[in-house]
Amino acid sequence: MVDSPHPGPLSSTVQAWELGLRLREHRERLGLTAAHVGRTTGIGGTNLSAIEAGKRRLTAAKLRDLVAVYDPPPDERAELEALREQTDRRGWWHDQGRLHTEEFLRLLGLEAGAHRVREYAPDLVPGLLQTPDYARAVMSAGTPYIRPVDVEPRLRTRLARQARLEGDQPLGLDVVLGEAALRQWIGGRTTMRHQLAHLLEVIDGRSGHVRVRVVPFTAGAHPLLGAPLMILSFPSPRLPDLVWQETAISGVVVDKRQVILESAAGFDETFNRALDESASRALVAEVHDEMERP
Repeated sequence: MVDSPHPGPLSSTVQAWELGLRLREHRERLGLTAAHVGRTTGIGGTNLSAIEAGKRRLTAAKLRDLVAVYDPPPDERAELEALREQTDRRGWWHDQGRLHTEEFLRLLGLEAGAHRVREYAPDLVPGLLQTPDYARAVMSAGTPYIRPVDVEPRLRTRLARQARLEGDQPLGLDVVLGEAALRQWIGGRTTMRHQLAHLLEVIDGRSGHVRVRVVPFTAGAHPLLGAPLMILSFPSPRLPDLVWQETAISGVVVDKRQVILESAAGFDETFNRALDESASRALVAEVHDEMERP
């Protein structure tokens, strides 16, 4: 089998997305409609759209049918087949369908194959940095659609995500926290004290691939004021950034170029307006010490 066309953590979700994008590029280069390709290959327009979006897997036989129509160079044919073979790999998130929406499962797969995440978290510590007790308290107090029996399985999902911060290819993570995330008592004083202690450990010990900054209340208005935001970036130069937008009860992966550009610009501006890493650490430590007092 040919090596992956780019280095980076493997995720079948990301490989399926890249394969779909490359197939769509070939179709559009030839000026072919999805309906025309469907008549030629037997892949209906709806199925082809799902394949091109990376949301439906492609068999080896159907890939050969598409390659016969698009006629890419031989070396790219090998790359396309390598990508298709990687889409057959099952990630740990594929077994979470009972607990999570299809869109959130897609986020898990994308995050597993990302090389960098930028996240703005106005009033909660983000999932990648949560302690088990803090995460459990968030889930237990959350939407009524989360049944008590599902809290522990969901917690295991959240902790599994955090494995991306370890290993040979750790996820780069830039986080901007609102000061409210430090001061909102989630789970009580002890839980918050341990959560803030964990943040300090992360700030001190992640060898530069995790950066945490805090926007204090005194900073005033900034471009991201009002809603959490996550921007995912990927190793392959073919793959654009994606945005994850989440509310209390739902979330969606956004691939609209203008939304992504504005989100990235807003994040960068907010990151620069936030306290620097040293001052942010000092504020986290200050709030932690306040919770040590009776």
